[in-house]
Amino acid sequence: MPYDFDRVKDFLVCPTCKSDLVPEEDALVCVNPDTRLSFPIVDEIPRLLAEEANELTQDDWSAVMTRHNRDPQTGQPLTPTA
Repeated sequence: MPYDFDRVKDFLVCPTCKSDLVPEEDALVCVNPDTRLSFPIVDEIPRLLAEEANELTQDDWSAVMTRHNRDPQTGQPLTPTA
């Protein structure tokens, strides 16, 4: 069965800080601005091991958050304005 983020997004969290994750190409990225970890997806399996994660720069992490409609400073979801 292929990996499907939408099926697991409600219970997959960052193993380091327990924050939400967002999919980004071949990785899952933690939404916590203090953590900024990117976990690889290898052979359609998320590798949620801290020792295999890469810490993103602030600029790279902010760009990921922006692409996922999240605040680029806090990682919180942006609410649509009426």
